[in-house]
Order: sequence, then structure tokens, then C-alpha cells
Amino acid sequence: MVMEILKGLILGIIQGVVIAALGYAKSAGEEFDEAKFFQTIIIGAIVGGLAAYFGMAYDKMEDYLITSGGITIIEYLKKAVWRRFLSVAVKKE
Repeated sequence: MVMEILKGLILGIIQGVVIAALGYAKSAGEEFDEAKFFQTIIIGAIVGGLAAYFGMAYDKMEDYLITSGGITIIEYLKKAVWRRFLSVAVKKE
């Protein structure tokens, strides 16, 4: 089970990289925002890990999370952690 979840996380990371790269590519003239890029990868990893844990395909888990409001909750939690803890760590450097 652990290997399946790890595989799901890796596939989710790959999916997140693709989505983030396409999002950047579609926005002509937009400056690259590495924080936004990595945050998209985090969402992809979480969706992939949950998909593996529950035995669902990535796209089915993504659809489920979108329709149930789960992506919004994950997004808010990720932003809370990112803003409260990671931004503080970056400022200290």
C-alpha cells in the first residue's frame, strides 16, 4: 500500500508539473512565479496520493475533489501553511 501511495504521489507531482507548465505557457508575458509553480505541484501530489490511497484513477479523484469542494479545502490548507510557515522561513534567510 505504501508503494502505491508513493507511486500516486510521484504521478501527481508529474501531473502538477505539467499543469503548472501549461498554466505558465498560456499566460504570454507573465513573469515566472516559482512559488505559484511549486504550489501547483503540491496540489498535484496530494491529489495523486489520495487517488492511490483510495484506489481511484487520478482524474476520477480530481473530479471527486473538485465537485465535493475538496480541492478548495486543500488549496486553503496549502496556502495557510505556505504563508504562515514557509514565508517566515524564507524571510529569516
